[in-house]
Amino acid sequence: MMIEESRNYRIWCLVRDQIGHIKPVEAWFGNRAEFVYDTEHDPDYMLRKAPDIVLCVNDFPYDIMQCIDAAHTSKIPSLVLQDGILEWRCQYENPIFGFGGGPPQHQPVIADKIACIGAQSARQIAAWGNAQKVEVTGMPRMDYLRDHEAPLPQTPGKRLLIMTAKKPGFTSEQIDITLQSLLDVKRYLSTRPEIEVIWRVTKNLHSKLGVENQLRDLASQELAEILSNVDAVITTPSTAMLEAMLLHRPVAALDYHNVPHFVPTAWTISAPEHIAAVINELLLPPANKLDYQDDCLHDCLYLESPAAPRVGELIIRMIAASKKSQTENSKFQLPSNLLGYGELPARSPNLGILYPNHKAFQENNLQALQVRYARLQKENERLKQQLKSRTVSYWFSVGARHIAQRIRHKEAK
Repeated sequence: MMIEESRNYRIWCLVRDQIGHIKPVEAWFGNRAEFVYDTEHDPDYMLRKAPDIVLCVNDFPYDIMQCIDAAHTSKIPSLVLQDGILEWRCQYENPIFGFGGGPPQHQPVIADKIACIGAQSARQIAAWGNAQKVEVTGMPRMDYLRDHEAPLPQTPGKRLLIMTAKKPGFTSEQIDITLQSLLDVKRYLSTRPEIEVIWRVTKNLHSKLGVENQLRDLASQELAEILSNVDAVITTPSTAMLEAMLLHRPVAALDYHNVPHFVPTAWTISAPEHIAAVINELLLPPANKLDYQDDCLHDCLYLESPAAPRVGELIIRMIAASKKSQTENSKFQLPSNLLGYGELPARSPNLGILYPNHKAFQENNLQALQVRYARLQKENERLKQQLKSRTVSYWFSVGARHIAQRIRHKEAK
């Protein structure tokens, strides 16, 4: 049930290029809220503008984390919107996260709450030490698909869409493995001229595959039109799997990486030997596998109601709890399960075991970690000030030195 409020809200959005996740929520609020899109991520400026809540799509960048910390100190709640499915390589084999010495994603969530796209991700993120923070909302940027008119696929099908995630790999080795899987699929399909194949792959892969690419835009609307005109889908693990399932297309995960799957599928291609049998079933899918696919979809994507109003209601409840805390001058801590979805089991992962090569997680002395954190904060401030003091002439001199070095290198050859 919606909570009625007579006042407007100021919602501070810490995003740079992911506003598509937020715009449906802004549209739902209409003139009841002011959405401020902040690309500078300056905590002092943010606090001066006195937002009611801080909203972001990723909370792991350092400048966003600083804003969230400043908001929490001032009893301003913060909410991160989950931006897609959980995927093993992104979580555990991505150089920008714990695997490469950076902060692990969602372990823990830094914001006060995370709006999870479905029950599956809520369970997993809760198990990473965030049981009090997870809320199941659905994915606002997929709301339009609920009303998208797409004809049902043909049976037997004749048109097959081959897709990749936006990033087919996070290391050169992963990209090579993904490319090999696509080449194997292409090789098999060359023996099936009766199947019409549409390719929608990351732009730097289509030339290596020697195919015409249908990727015109990364927006969901463009993908929905393509999905409406195909009968089945093969894709590397990505959020697009859920979009295809939502339009009732049988979906196979193309995954040669031999890693665990957070999001299950009814069909999987993990070796060349699987390709023929899977494609035959995709084009004439058994009823029991389609039913299982529907179960997977409903577990991984909340579909009981549109997501934008649900995120909006969560925002209003978070602001109300924050205002109550300020009025009562009590400790600022948001209640768990604000949307009443159900309690999730609490667990806290051992980051030292998950990331054995990450030095920070091998240190168990809290005071030593606090001292190192303070030093890093100070060093970060010093470098930012140094960067601000650079003049135009300094950058010209840097460019001139770089050009001179390249000339000397060519002459040495």
